[in-house]
Amino acid sequence: MSTVDVSAHTSAPDKITKVTRAGAIGNFIEFYDFTLYGFFAVTIATLFFPQFDSVAALLSTFALFGVAFVIRPIGAVVFGHVGDRWGRKRALMIAVLLMSAATAAIGVLPTYAAVGVAAPTLLLVCRLLQGFSAGGEQSGAFVLVVEQSAIGERGRNASKLVVSIVAGVCCAALVVLVVSALTTDQQMAQWGWRLPFLLSAPLGVLGFYLRMSIEDSHDFTAARANSEPGTPAPLAQAFRTVRRQMCTLLGWVAMQSVAGYILVGFMMSYLVKFQNYPMSTALTIVVVGHLVGIGLIVGIGRWADRIQRKTLAVSLAAALAIAVVPAFILLRHGVVAATIGISLYATTAYSLLIVSALAVVELFPVEVRYSASALPFQISYAVFGGAAPFVSTWLVAEVSTIAPAYALVLFGILGIVVAAIAIPNLPTRPDDGADGTAADCEPGAGTTIHAN
Repeated sequence: MSTVDVSAHTSAPDKITKVTRAGAIGNFIEFYDFTLYGFFAVTIATLFFPQFDSVAALLSTFALFGVAFVIRPIGAVVFGHVGDRWGRKRALMIAVLLMSAATAAIGVLPTYAAVGVAAPTLLLVCRLLQGFSAGGEQSGAFVLVVEQSAIGERGRNASKLVVSIVAGVCCAALVVLVVSALTTDQQMAQWGWRLPFLLSAPLGVLGFYLRMSIEDSHDFTAARANSEPGTPAPLAQAFRTVRRQMCTLLGWVAMQSVAGYILVGFMMSYLVKFQNYPMSTALTIVVVGHLVGIGLIVGIGRWADRIQRKTLAVSLAAALAIAVVPAFILLRHGVVAATIGISLYATTAYSLLIVSALAVVELFPVEVRYSASALPFQISYAVFGGAAPFVSTWLVAEVSTIAPAYALVLFGILGIVVAAIAIPNLPTRPDDGADGTAADCEPGAGTTIHAN
Protein backbone atom coordinates (compact mmCIF):
# COMPACT_ATOMS: atom_id res chain seq x y z
CA MET A 1 0.00 0.00 0.00
CA SER A 2 1.24 3.49 -0.82
CA THR A 3 -0.29 6.73 0.27
CA VAL A 4 -1.02 9.48 -2.20
CA ASP A 5 -0.44 12.74 -0.41
CA VAL A 6 -2.64 15.51 -1.70
CA SER A 7 -1.57 17.95 0.95
CA ALA A 8 0.43 20.88 -0.29
CA HIS A 9 3.04 22.80 1.61
CA THR A 10 1.80 25.85 -0.20
CA SER A 11 3.95 28.65 -1.56
CA ALA A 12 3.65 32.34 -0.77
CA PRO A 13 1.60 34.31 -3.34
CA ASP A 14 4.64 35.90 -4.96
CA LYS A 15 6.39 32.53 -5.21
CA ILE A 16 3.40 30.73 -6.72
CA THR A 17 3.04 33.53 -9.25
CA LYS A 18 6.66 33.06 -10.26
CA VAL A 19 6.26 29.29 -10.45
CA THR A 20 3.07 29.62 -12.49
CA ARG A 21 4.84 31.85 -15.01
CA ALA A 22 7.67 29.34 -15.30
CA GLY A 23 5.23 26.49 -15.87
CA ALA A 24 3.09 28.49 -18.26
CA ILE A 25 5.92 29.52 -20.59
CA GLY A 26 6.66 25.90 -21.50
CA ASN A 27 3.01 25.14 -22.21
CA PHE A 28 2.86 28.32 -24.30
CA ILE A 29 5.91 27.30 -26.35
CA GLU A 30 4.75 23.69 -26.79
CA PHE A 31 1.40 24.69 -28.22
CA TYR A 32 2.85 27.57 -30.21
CA ASP A 33 5.22 25.08 -31.83
CA PHE A 34 2.72 22.32 -32.48
CA THR A 35 0.05 24.75 -33.65
CA LEU A 36 2.40 26.24 -36.23
CA TYR A 37 2.82 22.82 -37.77
CA GLY A 38 -0.94 22.36 -37.94
CA PHE A 39 -1.53 25.85 -39.36
CA PHE A 40 1.15 25.35 -42.01
CA ALA A 41 0.10 21.77 -42.81
CA VAL A 42 -1.08 22.72 -46.30
CA THR A 43 2.11 24.71 -46.97
CA ILE A 44 4.34 21.96 -45.57
CA ALA A 45 2.52 19.38 -47.68
CA THR A 46 3.30 21.45 -50.77
CA LEU A 47 6.96 22.13 -49.93
CA PHE A 48 8.15 18.89 -48.34
CA PHE A 49 6.33 16.16 -50.29
CA PRO A 50 5.93 15.30 -54.00
CA GLN A 51 2.66 16.68 -55.39
CA PHE A 52 1.10 13.67 -57.10
CA ASP A 53 -2.05 14.07 -55.00
CA SER A 54 -2.75 17.06 -52.74
CA VAL A 55 -4.83 15.04 -50.25
CA ALA A 56 -2.12 12.35 -50.12
CA ALA A 57 0.50 15.03 -49.45
CA LEU A 58 -1.64 16.48 -46.66
CA LEU A 59 -2.10 13.01 -45.19
CA SER A 60 1.70 12.57 -45.30
CA THR A 61 2.09 15.86 -43.44
CA PHE A 62 -0.31 14.72 -40.73
CA ALA A 63 1.42 11.33 -40.62
CA LEU A 64 4.61 13.17 -39.61
CA PHE A 65 2.52 15.10 -37.08
CA GLY A 66 1.45 11.76 -35.63
CA VAL A 67 4.86 10.07 -35.80
CA ALA A 68 6.28 12.73 -33.49
CA PHE A 69 3.82 11.56 -30.86
CA VAL A 70 5.18 8.01 -30.95
CA ILE A 71 8.37 9.13 -29.25
CA ARG A 72 6.59 11.16 -26.59
CA PRO A 73 6.29 8.23 -24.14
CA ILE A 74 10.07 7.80 -24.35
CA GLY A 75 10.45 11.48 -23.48
CA ALA A 76 7.98 10.93 -20.64
CA VAL A 77 10.11 8.13 -19.17
CA VAL A 78 13.33 10.15 -19.42
CA PHE A 79 11.98 13.48 -18.18
CA GLY A 80 9.80 11.78 -15.57
CA HIS A 81 12.85 10.08 -14.11
CA VAL A 82 14.84 13.32 -14.11
CA GLY A 83 11.91 15.19 -12.58
CA ASP A 84 11.39 12.71 -9.75
CA ARG A 85 15.07 12.10 -9.05
CA TRP A 86 16.71 15.48 -9.60
CA GLY A 87 13.87 17.96 -9.66
CA ARG A 88 10.95 19.27 -11.69
CA LYS A 89 12.93 22.45 -12.40
CA ARG A 90 15.85 20.64 -14.03
CA ALA A 91 13.64 18.45 -16.24
CA LEU A 92 11.56 21.38 -17.43
CA MET A 93 14.60 23.55 -18.19
CA ILE A 94 15.98 20.88 -20.52
CA ALA A 95 12.58 20.25 -22.13
CA VAL A 96 11.91 23.88 -23.05
CA LEU A 97 15.33 24.37 -24.64
CA LEU A 98 15.14 21.19 -26.71
CA MET A 99 11.61 21.89 -27.88
CA SER A 100 12.28 25.45 -29.00
CA ALA A 101 15.52 24.44 -30.75
CA ALA A 102 13.76 21.68 -32.72
CA THR A 103 11.01 24.06 -33.80
CA ALA A 104 13.44 26.78 -34.85
CA ALA A 105 15.31 24.17 -36.90
CA ILE A 106 12.17 23.53 -38.97
CA GLY A 107 12.40 27.16 -40.05
CA VAL A 108 15.75 26.55 -41.79
CA LEU A 109 15.08 23.17 -43.44
CA PRO A 110 15.55 22.78 -47.20
CA THR A 111 12.46 21.84 -49.23
CA TYR A 112 11.73 18.78 -51.39
CA ALA A 113 12.51 20.78 -54.52
CA ALA A 114 16.01 21.50 -53.17
CA VAL A 115 17.11 18.18 -51.65
CA GLY A 116 14.43 15.62 -52.54
CA VAL A 117 13.63 12.92 -50.02
CA ALA A 118 16.10 14.39 -47.51
CA ALA A 119 13.58 17.20 -46.88
CA PRO A 120 10.82 15.08 -45.27
CA THR A 121 13.55 13.06 -43.52
CA LEU A 122 14.97 16.16 -41.84
CA LEU A 123 11.45 17.31 -41.03
CA LEU A 124 10.86 13.95 -39.36
CA VAL A 125 14.00 14.38 -37.21
CA CYS A 126 12.81 17.79 -36.03
CA ARG A 127 9.34 16.43 -35.28
CA LEU A 128 10.83 13.56 -33.27
CA LEU A 129 12.89 15.99 -31.19
CA GLN A 130 9.78 18.08 -30.61
CA GLY A 131 7.87 14.99 -29.52
CA PHE A 132 10.64 13.77 -27.21
CA SER A 133 10.86 17.12 -25.40
CA ALA A 134 7.08 17.49 -25.24
CA GLY A 135 6.96 14.12 -23.47
CA GLY A 136 8.07 15.76 -20.25
CA GLU A 137 6.62 19.24 -20.69
CA GLN A 138 2.89 19.54 -20.13
CA SER A 139 2.31 17.11 -17.27
CA GLY A 140 5.58 18.29 -15.70
CA ALA A 141 4.41 21.89 -15.76
CA PHE A 142 1.13 20.82 -14.17
CA VAL A 143 3.03 18.99 -11.42
CA LEU A 144 5.32 21.99 -10.84
CA VAL A 145 2.47 24.45 -10.32
CA VAL A 146 -0.37 22.43 -8.77
CA GLU A 147 2.06 20.76 -6.34
CA GLN A 148 2.81 24.17 -4.85
CA SER A 149 -0.78 25.44 -4.81
CA ALA A 150 -3.16 25.43 -1.86
CA ILE A 151 -5.92 22.87 -2.41
CA GLY A 152 -8.57 25.60 -2.57
CA GLU A 153 -6.64 27.44 -5.32
CA ARG A 154 -5.56 24.56 -7.51
CA GLY A 155 -8.34 25.00 -10.04
CA ARG A 156 -7.63 28.65 -10.70
CA ASN A 157 -3.87 28.07 -10.90
CA ALA A 158 -4.42 25.12 -13.25
CA SER A 159 -6.65 27.31 -15.42
CA LYS A 160 -3.76 29.77 -15.79
CA LEU A 161 -1.67 26.99 -17.27
CA VAL A 162 -4.53 26.10 -19.61
CA VAL A 163 -4.81 29.75 -20.61
CA SER A 164 -1.10 29.69 -21.48
CA ILE A 165 -1.82 26.79 -23.84
CA VAL A 166 -4.65 28.69 -25.51
CA ALA A 167 -2.44 31.78 -25.67
CA GLY A 168 0.22 29.72 -27.46
CA VAL A 169 -2.34 28.71 -30.07
CA CYS A 170 -3.54 32.33 -30.41
CA CYS A 171 -0.01 33.67 -30.69
CA ALA A 172 0.82 31.16 -33.41
CA ALA A 173 -2.29 32.18 -35.31
CA LEU A 174 -1.58 35.89 -34.90
CA VAL A 175 2.03 35.52 -36.03
CA VAL A 176 0.89 33.59 -39.10
CA LEU A 177 -1.79 36.21 -39.76
CA VAL A 178 0.74 39.06 -39.56
CA VAL A 179 3.25 37.28 -41.79
CA SER A 180 0.45 36.48 -44.27
CA ALA A 181 -0.59 40.14 -44.35
CA LEU A 182 2.98 41.36 -44.93
CA THR A 183 3.91 38.88 -47.67
CA THR A 184 2.52 37.83 -51.01
CA ASP A 185 1.47 34.22 -51.58
CA GLN A 186 4.73 33.63 -53.41
CA GLN A 187 6.81 35.17 -50.62
CA MET A 188 4.92 33.14 -48.02
CA ALA A 189 5.69 29.90 -49.90
CA GLN A 190 9.34 30.87 -50.42
CA TRP A 191 10.38 32.18 -47.00
CA GLY A 192 7.50 33.77 -45.08
CA TRP A 193 6.38 30.48 -43.52
CA ARG A 194 9.81 30.09 -41.92
CA LEU A 195 9.62 33.22 -39.76
CA PRO A 196 7.07 31.96 -37.18
CA PHE A 197 9.16 28.81 -36.61
CA LEU A 198 12.34 30.85 -36.08
CA LEU A 199 10.57 32.92 -33.42
CA SER A 200 10.60 29.83 -31.20
CA ALA A 201 14.33 30.35 -30.50
CA PRO A 202 14.01 33.52 -28.37
CA LEU A 203 10.92 32.07 -26.71
CA GLY A 204 13.00 29.09 -25.62
CA VAL A 205 15.66 31.34 -24.12
CA LEU A 206 12.96 33.20 -22.18
CA GLY A 207 11.50 29.90 -20.94
CA PHE A 208 14.91 28.68 -19.79
CA TYR A 209 15.52 31.91 -17.87
CA LEU A 210 12.13 31.81 -16.12
CA ARG A 211 12.60 28.21 -15.09
CA MET A 212 16.17 28.74 -13.93
CA SER A 213 14.93 31.30 -11.41
CA ILE A 214 12.46 29.06 -9.53
CA GLU A 215 12.79 26.35 -6.89
CA ASP A 216 11.16 22.95 -6.55
CA SER A 217 8.30 22.49 -4.09
CA HIS A 218 8.81 21.89 -0.38
CA ASP A 219 6.99 18.55 -0.69
CA PHE A 220 9.39 17.35 -3.38
CA THR A 221 12.58 18.49 -1.63
CA ALA A 222 11.38 16.92 1.64
CA ALA A 223 10.59 13.63 -0.13
CA ARG A 224 14.02 13.56 -1.76
CA ALA A 225 15.75 14.34 1.54
CA ASN A 226 13.94 11.44 3.20
CA SER A 227 14.48 8.93 0.38
CA GLU A 228 16.65 5.93 1.15
CA PRO A 229 19.66 4.85 -0.95
CA GLY A 230 18.85 2.08 -3.40
CA THR A 231 15.22 3.14 -3.82
CA PRO A 232 13.80 1.67 -7.05
CA ALA A 233 13.32 3.95 -10.04
CA PRO A 234 10.24 6.17 -9.69
CA LEU A 235 8.47 4.58 -12.66
CA ALA A 236 9.05 1.09 -11.26
CA GLN A 237 7.58 2.23 -7.94
CA ALA A 238 4.62 3.76 -9.78
CA PHE A 239 3.82 0.51 -11.61
CA ARG A 240 3.81 -1.33 -8.29
CA THR A 241 1.73 1.13 -6.31
CA VAL A 242 -0.47 3.36 -8.51
CA ARG A 243 -1.26 1.34 -11.65
CA ARG A 244 -4.99 1.93 -11.33
CA GLN A 245 -4.52 5.68 -11.03
CA MET A 246 -2.22 5.66 -14.08
CA CYS A 247 -4.96 3.91 -16.08
CA THR A 248 -7.46 6.52 -14.89
CA LEU A 249 -5.27 9.35 -16.16
CA LEU A 250 -4.64 7.52 -19.44
CA GLY A 251 -8.37 7.17 -20.11
CA TRP A 252 -9.11 10.80 -19.30
CA VAL A 253 -6.25 12.16 -21.39
CA ALA A 254 -7.31 9.97 -24.34
CA MET A 255 -10.47 12.08 -24.62
CA GLN A 256 -8.67 15.32 -23.92
CA SER A 257 -5.90 14.70 -26.46
CA VAL A 258 -8.25 13.84 -29.32
CA ALA A 259 -10.36 16.93 -28.67
CA GLY A 260 -7.30 19.16 -28.33
CA TYR A 261 -5.31 17.97 -31.31
CA ILE A 262 -8.24 18.01 -33.71
CA LEU A 263 -8.50 21.66 -32.72
CA VAL A 264 -4.77 22.43 -32.79
CA GLY A 265 -3.53 20.15 -35.55
CA PHE A 266 -6.49 19.80 -37.90
CA MET A 267 -8.88 22.72 -37.63
CA MET A 268 -6.96 25.23 -39.78
CA SER A 269 -6.67 22.73 -42.62
CA TYR A 270 -10.34 21.84 -42.17
CA LEU A 271 -11.44 25.45 -42.47
CA VAL A 272 -9.19 26.20 -45.47
CA LYS A 273 -9.31 22.97 -47.48
CA PHE A 274 -12.72 21.54 -46.66
CA GLN A 275 -14.79 24.64 -45.78
CA ASN A 276 -13.07 26.93 -48.34
CA TYR A 277 -12.29 29.85 -46.04
CA PRO A 278 -9.33 32.02 -47.10
CA MET A 279 -6.38 31.46 -44.75
CA SER A 280 -6.58 34.97 -43.30
CA THR A 281 -10.28 34.48 -42.55
CA ALA A 282 -9.69 31.06 -41.02
CA LEU A 283 -6.91 32.47 -38.83
CA THR A 284 -9.18 35.26 -37.64
CA ILE A 285 -11.92 32.78 -36.79
CA VAL A 286 -9.47 30.64 -34.79
CA VAL A 287 -7.93 33.61 -32.92
CA VAL A 288 -11.24 35.23 -31.94
CA GLY A 289 -12.72 31.88 -30.95
CA HIS A 290 -9.73 31.12 -28.73
CA LEU A 291 -9.76 34.58 -27.13
CA VAL A 292 -13.40 34.06 -26.16
CA GLY A 293 -12.40 30.67 -24.76
CA ILE A 294 -9.69 32.21 -22.56
CA GLY A 295 -12.20 34.26 -20.57
CA LEU A 296 -14.51 31.29 -20.11
CA ILE A 297 -11.69 28.95 -19.06
CA VAL A 298 -10.62 31.35 -16.29
CA GLY A 299 -14.19 31.24 -14.97
CA ILE A 300 -14.25 27.44 -15.16
CA GLY A 301 -11.00 27.34 -13.16
CA ARG A 302 -12.56 29.35 -10.36
CA TRP A 303 -15.66 27.15 -10.50
CA ALA A 304 -13.38 24.10 -10.20
CA ASP A 305 -12.31 25.27 -6.72
CA ARG A 306 -15.94 25.28 -5.55
CA ILE A 307 -17.13 21.81 -6.56
CA GLN A 308 -15.89 18.27 -6.06
CA ARG A 309 -13.49 16.79 -8.58
CA LYS A 310 -15.78 14.04 -9.85
CA THR A 311 -18.61 16.52 -10.49
CA LEU A 312 -16.20 18.81 -12.33
CA ALA A 313 -14.86 16.01 -14.53
CA VAL A 314 -18.26 14.52 -15.40
CA SER A 315 -19.63 17.98 -16.22
CA LEU A 316 -16.75 18.91 -18.52
CA ALA A 317 -16.76 15.57 -20.38
CA ALA A 318 -20.53 15.86 -20.85
CA ALA A 319 -20.12 19.42 -22.12
CA LEU A 320 -17.73 18.20 -24.82
CA ALA A 321 -20.08 15.41 -25.91
CA ILE A 322 -23.01 17.81 -26.12
CA ALA A 323 -21.26 20.79 -27.71
CA VAL A 324 -19.01 19.34 -30.39
CA VAL A 325 -21.61 18.45 -33.06
CA PRO A 326 -23.31 21.89 -32.95
CA ALA A 327 -19.83 23.46 -33.02
CA PHE A 328 -18.89 21.62 -36.21
CA ILE A 329 -22.23 22.46 -37.82
CA LEU A 330 -21.66 26.15 -37.11
CA LEU A 331 -18.33 26.01 -38.98
CA ARG A 332 -20.23 25.58 -42.24
CA HIS A 333 -22.42 28.68 -41.92
CA GLY A 334 -20.18 31.72 -42.38
CA VAL A 335 -17.63 33.66 -40.39
CA VAL A 336 -19.77 34.69 -37.40
CA ALA A 337 -21.27 31.25 -36.93
CA ALA A 338 -17.86 29.61 -37.38
CA THR A 339 -16.34 31.90 -34.74
CA ILE A 340 -19.08 30.92 -32.29
CA GLY A 341 -18.44 27.27 -33.15
CA ILE A 342 -14.70 27.56 -32.47
CA SER A 343 -15.40 29.43 -29.22
CA LEU A 344 -17.72 26.65 -28.07
CA TYR A 345 -15.36 23.89 -29.10
CA ALA A 346 -12.21 25.55 -27.72
CA THR A 347 -13.81 26.24 -24.33
CA THR A 348 -15.02 22.67 -23.85
CA ALA A 349 -11.86 21.02 -25.23
CA TYR A 350 -9.31 23.07 -23.31
CA SER A 351 -11.23 23.06 -20.03
CA LEU A 352 -10.66 19.29 -19.88
CA LEU A 353 -7.02 20.11 -19.15
CA ILE A 354 -8.00 21.60 -15.78
CA VAL A 355 -9.04 18.13 -14.63
CA SER A 356 -5.78 16.69 -16.03
CA ALA A 357 -3.72 19.29 -14.17
CA LEU A 358 -5.43 18.46 -10.88
CA ALA A 359 -5.20 14.71 -11.47
CA VAL A 360 -1.43 14.59 -12.02
CA VAL A 361 -0.96 15.79 -8.43
CA GLU A 362 -4.00 14.37 -6.66
CA LEU A 363 -3.75 10.82 -8.04
CA PHE A 364 -0.06 10.22 -7.28
CA PRO A 365 2.39 10.44 -4.34
CA VAL A 366 5.06 13.09 -4.59
CA GLU A 367 8.03 10.75 -4.94
CA VAL A 368 6.71 9.22 -8.22
CA ARG A 369 4.40 12.00 -9.34
CA TYR A 370 6.28 13.19 -12.44
CA SER A 371 6.92 9.66 -13.78
CA ALA A 372 3.50 8.26 -12.91
CA SER A 373 1.69 11.12 -14.63
CA ALA A 374 3.96 11.75 -17.63
CA LEU A 375 3.87 8.21 -19.06
CA PRO A 376 0.06 7.69 -19.24
CA PHE A 377 -0.30 11.30 -20.37
CA GLN A 378 2.04 10.74 -23.31
CA ILE A 379 0.82 7.24 -24.18
CA SER A 380 -2.63 8.76 -24.63
CA TYR A 381 -1.17 11.53 -26.74
CA ALA A 382 0.82 9.02 -28.83
CA VAL A 383 -2.06 6.62 -29.44
CA PHE A 384 -4.96 9.06 -29.71
CA GLY A 385 -3.84 12.69 -30.00
CA GLY A 386 -1.14 12.19 -32.60
CA ALA A 387 -3.45 10.24 -34.88
CA ALA A 388 -6.36 12.67 -34.52
CA PRO A 389 -5.49 15.06 -37.41
CA PHE A 390 -4.69 12.16 -39.78
CA VAL A 391 -7.87 10.24 -38.93
CA SER A 392 -9.96 13.42 -39.06
CA THR A 393 -8.63 14.26 -42.53
CA TRP A 394 -9.51 10.76 -43.73
CA LEU A 395 -12.97 10.90 -42.13
CA VAL A 396 -13.78 14.23 -43.74
CA ALA A 397 -12.47 13.15 -47.15
CA GLU A 398 -14.11 9.71 -47.15
CA VAL A 399 -17.12 9.84 -44.83
CA SER A 400 -18.55 13.25 -43.94
CA THR A 401 -17.39 16.77 -43.10
CA ILE A 402 -18.94 16.33 -39.66
CA ALA A 403 -17.65 12.82 -38.97
CA PRO A 404 -14.85 13.97 -36.59
CA ALA A 405 -17.51 15.52 -34.35
CA TYR A 406 -19.34 12.22 -33.97
CA ALA A 407 -16.06 10.53 -33.07
CA LEU A 408 -15.55 13.19 -30.39
CA VAL A 409 -18.99 12.45 -28.94
CA LEU A 410 -17.82 8.87 -28.34
CA PHE A 411 -14.68 10.12 -26.62
CA GLY A 412 -16.80 12.46 -24.51
CA ILE A 413 -18.83 9.47 -23.35
CA LEU A 414 -15.56 7.69 -22.51
CA GLY A 415 -14.58 10.69 -20.40
CA ILE A 416 -17.89 10.60 -18.52
CA VAL A 417 -17.39 6.93 -17.70
CA VAL A 418 -13.79 7.43 -16.54
CA ALA A 419 -14.78 10.41 -14.39
CA ALA A 420 -17.79 8.70 -12.84
CA ILE A 421 -15.90 5.52 -11.98
CA ALA A 422 -12.34 6.57 -11.22
CA ILE A 423 -11.85 10.30 -10.58
CA PRO A 424 -11.63 10.72 -6.77
CA ASN A 425 -14.31 12.93 -5.27
CA LEU A 426 -11.92 15.10 -3.29
CA PRO A 427 -13.08 18.00 -1.17
CA THR A 428 -11.88 21.34 -2.47
CA ARG A 429 -11.31 23.32 0.69
CA PRO A 430 -8.44 22.99 3.20
CA ASP A 431 -8.85 22.10 6.84
CA ASP A 432 -8.46 24.89 9.32
CA GLY A 433 -4.86 24.01 10.14
CA ALA A 434 -2.64 26.66 11.66
CA ASP A 435 -0.24 26.53 8.71
CA GLY A 436 -3.00 26.93 6.15
CA THR A 437 -2.11 23.77 4.28
CA ALA A 438 -4.61 21.21 3.03
CA ALA A 439 -5.22 17.91 4.75
CA ASP A 440 -4.70 14.56 3.04
CA CYS A 441 -7.92 13.36 1.44
CA GLU A 442 -9.40 10.05 0.40
CA PRO A 443 -12.05 9.92 -2.34
CA GLY A 444 -15.31 10.63 -0.61
CA ALA A 445 -13.86 10.19 2.85
CA GLY A 446 -11.56 13.04 3.71
CA THR A 447 -8.56 11.10 4.97
CA THR A 448 -5.89 9.57 2.71
CA ILE A 449 -5.89 8.19 -0.81
CA HIS A 450 -4.55 4.67 -0.77
CA ALA A 451 -3.22 2.97 -3.88
CA ASN A 452 -3.15 -0.77 -4.19
